[in-house]
Amino acid sequence: MNETKPILSPCRSCKKMVCRTHGRDCYNVRDDSKDVYLGSKEILANAKAASALVDNGRAGQLNRIEEIIEFCRERLFQTVGVAYCFGIKNLAMEFCQILENAGFNTVPVSCTSGAVMEREIDSQKQGDVVSCNPAGQALVLNQKKPDFVVEMGLCLGHDVIFHETLMLPFTVLMVKDRTVRHHPASLFFGYEDLNTAFLKGLDDSFAMKSPQWLFERLTEVPKLLTIIDFRSAEAFQKAHIQGSMNMLLKELPNRLSELDRHKATICVCNGSVQSAYGIMFLFSRGFGDVHNLSGGFSRWQRDGFPSEASSQ
Repeated sequence: MNETKPILSPCRSCKKMVCRTHGRDCYNVRDDSKDVYLGSKEILANAKAASALVDNGRAGQLNRIEEIIEFCRERLFQTVGVAYCFGIKNLAMEFCQILENAGFNTVPVSCTSGAVMEREIDSQKQGDVVSCNPAGQALVLNQKKPDFVVEMGLCLGHDVIFHETLMLPFTVLMVKDRTVRHHPASLFFGYEDLNTAFLKGLDDSFAMKSPQWLFERLTEVPKLLTIIDFRSAEAFQKAHIQGSMNMLLKELPNRLSELDRHKATICVCNGSVQSAYGIMFLFSRGFGDVHNLSGGFSRWQRDGFPSEASSQ
């Protein structure tokens, strides 16, 4: 096998990002680039909308779904097409619901739209097996003409066909990688995943907050808190912290839509063990301000802080 030599590129050897730090045009494309932006109102509008997502300290404040919503609002888009793989239809429908809750119309289109048989495009195939049809998927969207398209989980190769056929502006929300649950960035050694970031960000108290701290927050800013109690329904009914919501830890993934990621979230169990798993899971789902009640509800009661019982 012949050794592959990398194509010479200033970016490969650059250690100081001189284009960004010193305004150096290593590829001689500055003037042509300006012509692209200034020669198209659509491209210039996209550039301005993209800037609005990161300017004024907003970089890192929005997750990708929130960015898509804000981008579409900046562009005054009303209808969003969602091109998805049939294998993740449940996720695509959830995404459509999020968009609709944000005030957009949606046009979801599956990769099997058109019902093309495998044998019709590949003479070596036999039988009546429906083929993935990214070309048809793009054609449907070209006909429906949504303002914007979001691609979700198309297989490699299928996405290339989809891109070549689609005649609308689009972005990619997720790519297909079954081996790492559609998260290919985790394959890089240099990538710091959310669990690592969570552990590095822990202070000496390991995100524990005392009952006194929680009591003071409940007194001062109760509407800015979400308290999740992971104890059993029976224990919760007997006594719980005022304003808390009850769910089992295993129910948390399916009840995320009930939570507000912009509020401080305090997890409570009987002794602060299950709640530790709860705050790690919430952090991995984009909840930044998460805390564990030190000693759990048993310490809350032991220290004499008020609780209430559920009405029967």
